[in-house]
Amino acid sequence: MTASDTPTMMMDKLSEAAWAQLAELSPRALHIDDIAAAAGVAPSAARAVSGSITSLILHQLARLDRQAVLESLADIEDAGDVPIRDKIMEALMHRFEVYAPYRAQMTQLEAAARRDPALGLKLLDSLVQAVRMLLRMAGDDLAGFRGEARVRGVAGVAMVVARVWRTDDTPDLSLTLKEIDKRLATAEEWGRSLRVLDDGPGFDDDSGREGGFGTPEDNGPVEDGPGGRYQ
Repeated sequence: MTASDTPTMMMDKLSEAAWAQLAELSPRALHIDDIAAAAGVAPSAARAVSGSITSLILHQLARLDRQAVLESLADIEDAGDVPIRDKIMEALMHRFEVYAPYRAQMTQLEAAARRDPALGLKLLDSLVQAVRMLLRMAGDDLAGFRGEARVRGVAGVAMVVARVWRTDDTPDLSLTLKEIDKRLATAEEWGRSLRVLDDGPGFDDDSGREGGFGTPEDNGPVEDGPGGRYQ
């Protein structure tokens, strides 16, 4: 730790060190002194800044999720006019690509969550927040109950697809992409039946389906531009 390190800088260093150790150790086996030593931060400062091992893990997850969303945004902007459904597929796929080098960490977290429901709920909330960023980036306003239902629906898609992603050894994660497409189609069918999605022109894809994410009855992102009513 240097005199110029801010709390955010220390959290970044500590979360990176914790994340590296998580590849071989369960969250319960991680110790703040070991993490502080690896990060070059005084143990007392590490305790003061982080608060807990879980907070370091969640901090790193949030950093990876922001990276994934911002990189997806750059790709989407370069592609020009892209339907919302395609944006969601692209962003979900890129998130799995970003996490691909960290399958060991995600396996540790999954096992730990089964033993610790409190941790599981925090990890679920982290995923929901990541999906909320993803959908806003794609242009979904997310206003009201229906917007939150779409967030939960896409989060569910991500959780189901992760089962395929964990063992997807194809060079381009093609099995994961195929599963995303399949599960999004199922989610859209459920969304229409539950009136979470409109039957209007939310997206058009090669299959000829219409309606979908980002077209709530309250005009969604159209009224004030993407993300116009920030919840």
